[in-house]
Amino acid sequence: MLKKIIGLLLLQGLSLALWSQESVSGVVISEDKKGRFNPIPYANVYWMDSNYGTTTDSNGVFNLAIPDNARFLIASFVGYSSDTLEVRNFSKTLTLKLGITVELSAVEIEARRKSTEMSFMNPINSENISQRELFKAACCNLSESFETNPSVDVNFTDAISGNRQIRMLGLDGPYTLISRENMPGIRGLGNAFGLTFIPGVWVESIQLTKGIGSVVNGYESIAGQINFELKKPEVKEETFVNLYANQGGRMEVNFIKNQKVNEKWSTALLLHGNMRPFERDMNSDGFRDFPLQEQINVMNRWKYDNGKGLMAQIGFHYVNDEKEGGETDQREDELSELGRNALYRLKINTEKAEVFTKTGIVFPSYKYRSMGLQMSASFIDQESFYGLRDYDAREETFYANYIYQSIIGSSFHKFKAGMSFLYDDFDERLDDLEFNRTERVPGAFFEYTFEPSANFTLVAGARWDEHNIYGGFFTPRIHLRYASDEYTVFRLLAGSGQRTANVIAERQSLLASSRSYQFLGQNADYPFGIPMERAWNYGFNVLRNFTIDYRDGYVSLDLYRTEFENQLVADRDESSSEVLFYNLEGESYANNLQFELSYELIKFLEMRAAYRFTEVRTEYRSGLRQKPFTPKHRWFVNLAYSTAKSLKGANWTFDLTTQWFGEQRIPTTANNPVEYQRGEMSPSFFTFNAQVTRNFNDRWSLYAGMENIMNYRQDDPIISSENPFGNNFDASMIWGPIFGRMVYGGLRMTLGKAEM
Repeated sequence: MLKKIIGLLLLQGLSLALWSQESVSGVVISEDKKGRFNPIPYANVYWMDSNYGTTTDSNGVFNLAIPDNARFLIASFVGYSSDTLEVRNFSKTLTLKLGITVELSAVEIEARRKSTEMSFMNPINSENISQRELFKAACCNLSESFETNPSVDVNFTDAISGNRQIRMLGLDGPYTLISRENMPGIRGLGNAFGLTFIPGVWVESIQLTKGIGSVVNGYESIAGQINFELKKPEVKEETFVNLYANQGGRMEVNFIKNQKVNEKWSTALLLHGNMRPFERDMNSDGFRDFPLQEQINVMNRWKYDNGKGLMAQIGFHYVNDEKEGGETDQREDELSELGRNALYRLKINTEKAEVFTKTGIVFPSYKYRSMGLQMSASFIDQESFYGLRDYDAREETFYANYIYQSIIGSSFHKFKAGMSFLYDDFDERLDDLEFNRTERVPGAFFEYTFEPSANFTLVAGARWDEHNIYGGFFTPRIHLRYASDEYTVFRLLAGSGQRTANVIAERQSLLASSRSYQFLGQNADYPFGIPMERAWNYGFNVLRNFTIDYRDGYVSLDLYRTEFENQLVADRDESSSEVLFYNLEGESYANNLQFELSYELIKFLEMRAAYRFTEVRTEYRSGLRQKPFTPKHRWFVNLAYSTAKSLKGANWTFDLTTQWFGEQRIPTTANNPVEYQRGEMSPSFFTFNAQVTRNFNDRWSLYAGMENIMNYRQDDPIISSENPFGNNFDASMIWGPIFGRMVYGGLRMTLGKAEM
């Protein structure tokens, strides 16, 4: 019934497009010291003495409906003096010019901006994580970028590869669409280790969306979307260097060079290298805590802007990553005592290359009308072995997405429409078994936005995709936003998502065990016999901004439910010596509740606290059970304090994050020998992380921190570690920290400034 209601709401929303109302369009700009005009994205534009308002897009362009008695139009943005324009000709394209506020110093502007901002105007529940937030922790790569965020879980997948995975709404990473600047970023074979291929210092900001996202970005989003924006060629710093090292032997260097070639072209070169040249075994189980590693990571991107509405980007990305883990060299002397003649070793060599382009056109005479084309081509090649088990895979992908956006009569009625195409060729080999498939998916989408005032927004979208293996499927999505006043906003969403299950590639942690694989899919026409995964997601959010004693804060409440129609089930409860893969038969759902509070307790001391309840249950052959390694309860507190900045930008910053994780269900080990059995539930535990940063000026800083300060560790994370070739070996039963306390430090330095 609920799905029928969603369909009716979509039809009703689309029918609103028949309405029309006059609108005015224009651009908001500022003038730099050299007399050049630059657009101001996301500026506020509104009619005086009315509730009609909007924000400019990324190009500074706006389109706004005209209410009765409209006369004065106002534009404003933090750090600029506002501009008020008397409008006499509503058909003329308007230009509003903002001046930089002399009285408001850069120090004061920085103090007012939060490092993580919850969107008030966006109908989709999203938050923006700035680089300042990422710098609060040892953000070496994207998988480590959420240590100070309560909405995303970050967990180790096993005890020997050093790999981490993220979770949103209690669901594993592959159910979250991870995009790079709204293009496919990490998917397919890249889901296993792709997060480690995005260095943290390359990231300029992250947009985190809960629940199903826009149909413009595809059909794969189920739990949410993580979109990361990389350093742009036109950003301020001309040359940026970052050095990092930790007590685990990991060393990193990052180099970013931005160059303005001429008035139309700019370029950015991003380089990253990391290595871990020596082994450590801090928990004394005979296995390397982290694999030895070497990675070379290069990206070069170019941007073109002719100043007349045509913009384009082109770039390439190359990664070569080599990991070698397993038992320590020292254990070779103990082999005779252990009754073996070989060490258990792990090796994962990955090579990735990608070329991507983006082209956009804004029509000069109709600023509200634009179109864009996104394209990328990539391949990932992985050669690996886990002990005696070989796994090799190669994926070649081509993606294209054409987007056209405009209005229907007035800015009350906006739309985006377009077509997409996905080609995915996937070859896998697990020991003597081969699994190959080629996917070709053309699709079309339409998304309508109805925004009659600043208080109400409806976004109704739908897309149809024709899959060469799974056939055609329909993806409807709807988002509603209502602001009851200038401080409180309510959001509702509902819609579906679907994706191809990559059975082995996305669960490589299971290879770090002696479990045998049983593929029980029943449809021979589908890869692994498993149909496409499909789920419905429903959500509610309320956000309340407040000010107490001249200091800002907010409270928010999220309620989400995800229901699966089809889902790949990886069943480890039937036996501790095997894993069964089959399609869902029965229920599978995830309920998520999160309450969050953010407030500046005293000047420059920000507090962010959250509680989350997560219930994820799936119908296994043994019955409806809680998903393993998923805590029902989690508490989170982050405290961030910074001293006042000097005129040169010097100050101290201090950050402390503590989390409490409730009990987690552990898959059954009842048929193991007694010494290799584990309890049914894990204990609850706390973790504490802290970092101190000394900014000597606005160009260089030193930072040092400690992860897992209390040195809490999961006991015996590897089952049967002394006999990794035996029947009971399992390094994938991870529910908590496994490496103990970790001290790190680094240097950030900007060597020059680029012209703006």
